[in-house]
Amino acid sequence: MHGRLKVRTTAEQQELKRQERTQKLNKFQAGFNRASQKRLNKEYDKESLLITGQLLAANPDVSTLWNYRREIIQHLLDVKPKEEAQLLCSEEQEFLEACLRVNPKSYGVWHHRSWLLNKMPTPDWKTELQLCNKFLEYDERNFHCWDYRRFVVKQSGVSAEEELEFTSDKISSNFSNYSSWYYRSKLLPVVHPSPDGSGRAAEDVLLKEFQLVQNAFFTDPNDQSAWFYHRWLLGKGEQKLEVDCLYVSLDPPKIIVRLTKPVKVGSNGVALSVSVQGKQLSNVHWQNSASSSLYGSLWECSLQDHLVHGSDCQDIAVELNSSEHTQLVTCALGADQSEAKAVSSSSFCCSEMTAAKTETLTNELESCKQLEELEPNNKWALLTIVLLMRAIDPLRYQDDTSRYIEKLQDVDSVRRNYYRDLESKYKIENLLERRLHYENCVELNGIALTALYYMEYLATVSEIDFSSNKLSSLGQCCHLRCVKCLVLDDNVIVSCDGLQGLPLLEDLSLRNNSIFLYEGKNVLALF
Repeated sequence: MHGRLKVRTTAEQQELKRQERTQKLNKFQAGFNRASQKRLNKEYDKESLLITGQLLAANPDVSTLWNYRREIIQHLLDVKPKEEAQLLCSEEQEFLEACLRVNPKSYGVWHHRSWLLNKMPTPDWKTELQLCNKFLEYDERNFHCWDYRRFVVKQSGVSAEEELEFTSDKISSNFSNYSSWYYRSKLLPVVHPSPDGSGRAAEDVLLKEFQLVQNAFFTDPNDQSAWFYHRWLLGKGEQKLEVDCLYVSLDPPKIIVRLTKPVKVGSNGVALSVSVQGKQLSNVHWQNSASSSLYGSLWECSLQDHLVHGSDCQDIAVELNSSEHTQLVTCALGADQSEAKAVSSSSFCCSEMTAAKTETLTNELESCKQLEELEPNNKWALLTIVLLMRAIDPLRYQDDTSRYIEKLQDVDSVRRNYYRDLESKYKIENLLERRLHYENCVELNGIALTALYYMEYLATVSEIDFSSNKLSSLGQCCHLRCVKCLVLDDNVIVSCDGLQGLPLLEDLSLRNNSIFLYEGKNVLALF
């Protein structure tokens, strides 16, 4: 136990304890073997129930014994009248509660209890809810008990409003109750759903939550529970599946479609169909740019026999069909054009915010800066300042963001590489926010990138310069489907994985890196 002085034992005492443990283990093994033999013989009697009960009381984490015990109980429930079946289940409930006292975080016990309640003729859900309250009093972070509580609530018909009030009580008694914060994040969208169908809670409700969470992190700035909930409040909700970009090329004849989130085309109700000059094409084969994954947001198909050089304007249409909705995107390829694209006009990072939300987030930013003055080395406050600035206006605060991330690297040096990668992500987001990825040439050189993000948004760019950064891997480069010239000089690259199979790559520069050979071959000889 923590906080107790360790008492040294003599060799004789240690030997006695070893013998005692050996004796217990031998008894348990003998009982387990006996239970295994009875299960093999398909014996589902009271003796089998007694043996498994004795073994599980000593160690409630043996799933094999729980499986056998369920077989026994199921058999007895099938042959007993309702009154006796109810009594059997009640006795099993008492046994399970005793097991929970041995190990309140036993997966096996909580799972068995939920199974039992589903089999019980007349379960008392109110009693089960009281059991949850009792064990949450013992340990308010027992996520096994929280999961079981959600099961009980669903079965008993307790309203989401009542459960939301329950989380309020738990949080008010202890701001450090992470499980309550998490449960609250699941309940708010149910009790107060956003009218836009994003899966988030209504904006006015979320804005009120900021005050609650602010009280929490000012009370204990070093506790991570409230900070994580604050990050959830800043989230944007689930993104709607849409075609974000349609790119058509004559050389080679192909289509590239970029979606707003990763999907598996051809399954789960997601389909992409192509039409040229109003005629839908059959046998269109879509390929994911990340060939190692079934899911992706960038999909490509060949139009080898359907697009003609030198012809009049050709109209190409792609229709997205999903369980969410249907979307038609068109693109016209002129007679004198070798490529064309249709892109979404929406902002990459910034979402439209109401005046109330802007004011609330600005006030939150000021509050976190006040906390920074009191706790200058609090990493949670510093990181939240960064997240708030990104939510309010990423381009306006880009210099401040870099300054805070630099400070985070000093304050939380163990995660220095995480913060460097995070800054790299933000720098690429800023480029996308400026819509520079719609140009044919993109320069991302000399900005201290340590990792590549959102490369699917550079899929139609023909020239990219990543030189003079700190890149070590190129896995995301597999999305650069139209790149012809790729400059990667003066990095710390150790592997070429991600460069193989780029269909249009002609010029590649890898000077001053850490690569000499790849699969036994000279690197430059591969491309």
